[in-house]
Amino acid sequence: MTDSQESGRNQRAQSSSLYRKYRPRSFDPAELVGQEHIARTLRNAIGLGRIAHAYLFCGPRGTGKTSTARLLAKAVNCLDPDPWARPCNACAACEAINAGSAVDIVEIDAASNRGVDDVRDLREKVKYAPSQLRVKFYIIDEAHQLTRDAFNAFLKTLEEPPPHVAFVLATTEPDKLPDTVASRCQRFDFHRIPLSSMLARLRWVCQQEEIEIDDDALALIAQQATGSLRDALGLLERMALFAEGAEGRTRITAEAVRQALGLSRDERLAGLVDALIRRDAGAGLRIIAEAAENGEDLQQFGRQITGYLRTLLHLRAGGRDDLADPAAREQAERFSLAELATLLRIYSGLELVLPRSGLDPQLPLELATVEAVLRLGGEPGVTTHWRDATSEAQPPTQPATASRTPRAPEPAPATAGPASGPAVSPREPDPDFTAREDAPPMPQAVAHSAGNGAVPREMATTRASAGSDSASEAAVLEKLIASWAQIRREVKASRSQTAALLTSVDPALVAGDDVYLVSPYEFHRSKLNEEVHRQLVESVISRYLGRAYRVHCVAPEEVPAIAPAQAGPNPEPAGTASMPDPAAESQATHSARSPADEARLRAAKSIFDAEEIG
Repeated sequence: MTDSQESGRNQRAQSSSLYRKYRPRSFDPAELVGQEHIARTLRNAIGLGRIAHAYLFCGPRGTGKTSTARLLAKAVNCLDPDPWARPCNACAACEAINAGSAVDIVEIDAASNRGVDDVRDLREKVKYAPSQLRVKFYIIDEAHQLTRDAFNAFLKTLEEPPPHVAFVLATTEPDKLPDTVASRCQRFDFHRIPLSSMLARLRWVCQQEEIEIDDDALALIAQQATGSLRDALGLLERMALFAEGAEGRTRITAEAVRQALGLSRDERLAGLVDALIRRDAGAGLRIIAEAAENGEDLQQFGRQITGYLRTLLHLRAGGRDDLADPAAREQAERFSLAELATLLRIYSGLELVLPRSGLDPQLPLELATVEAVLRLGGEPGVTTHWRDATSEAQPPTQPATASRTPRAPEPAPATAGPASGPAVSPREPDPDFTAREDAPPMPQAVAHSAGNGAVPREMATTRASAGSDSASEAAVLEKLIASWAQIRREVKASRSQTAALLTSVDPALVAGDDVYLVSPYEFHRSKLNEEVHRQLVESVISRYLGRAYRVHCVAPEEVPAIAPAQAGPNPEPAGTASMPDPAAESQATHSARSPADEARLRAAKSIFDAEEIG
């Protein structure tokens, strides 16, 4: 190794982390990556001299909130005579801020300074004029961590600060801020960094750091960062250390990235999907076991298979497919759109269960795979947590078969109970099921499986004479079921407590302006019916369905009483199967809980305990 190489290596070793070393120094889109809408607005505000006294920067982690706050402070205090050229990064003020020596730029961690006494101390300090710069900036990170009393004590100062003070509140959870605080700030929403912009920035950093890396490896790092540039730079730094040894730095390959990050190879993901296509549960379990034996991160594996199935869903629906290879396109054609939606509902639930369940992550993956095979194969007598909309379109008294011509239902014996109905044969997947013109009519009210205790199909049957309103309610329920995974993710982005409740809750019935959700757990029902959680779920559901709905969470055994009441008197037509005993149904539901079900309940309670302690 030459002296110059040794000197360069020592200089890199002494430098700070990449995400700190390459913070944006100007509003140039090449530096403030992926936030062009914010950069343009702030640049115009500086050029026109219309700086606000308080800003609210909100968005996912690693998207540049704190960096932009420092950049704004630098631009406001820049001494360049041309306001449109600020920050110049050449004057004394810019150099002091870049070096981190500006005492008038105060960063406060609200997670550890969250009490009313801390805010009172802040109110006393803002009275003093800046000692070095023209405007003193207070950057309050994780502002949602402040207590209610602290927010109340902060309101007057935030609304009318001294002329030499400006505030920037940064948060990843803006909905936790009181409206009285948010309304006093100029709000900017930071977006996740687009993949193309992140790749361009990572390539530039690699050139500056003389890191040799394959394009496939760089794409893997960008994808794992999920829109966070800070996470991407942190992963790149790890890989640079992984590739550098005593003999010098080697080129970073995609296989090296998978090995270092515990990622599964694309062939393993494709193999698991092939097993689902063949309805071969054993092959799927062997693939998961191989991944575990090779030391791969099974939580990452669960996220990867969800992302892979999402790509197949886009391909099957005719969406974006520019990132898919020919093999993925061929696999997508082997599923119907309804089957892919079912698979995504099954595997996307792992994201909520795995991190907090305390279980070995291999078990939920195996359960999800077996359940997916059973659902695709239409095995009789299987109680599942997820159901696709096409299976709900079958009348409860008619066997679900692969035949394209519906058969008349067999008459039920006069004393028939829930277990004495006609045997149901396994249903072969039918990609064209939803497009049948001769399909049997949709039930007038439809019930969906409830969390971990399925609502029997008999509960979904009401009078056929209920009219077009009930038919439209069934269509609304279908739309709600199809969007349920997305609704849960949107709720999680707003409030993690509410999202934890929805892990064991499913839509069951739509009746007029009321949406009935079901859960076998009293804990989930009582919490979800509290106003703070119910209003959030109502707002998200109403946004997806296009009109306002009221939400109620009930036990599975309560649904039979609700559906007939909505349908009117004498709800059960002659010849239909009798309603199962509610007490027996409830007992069977609670006795059939699987380890994954119990994990969901423990995870929900642990989230509540952690949030209440915090």
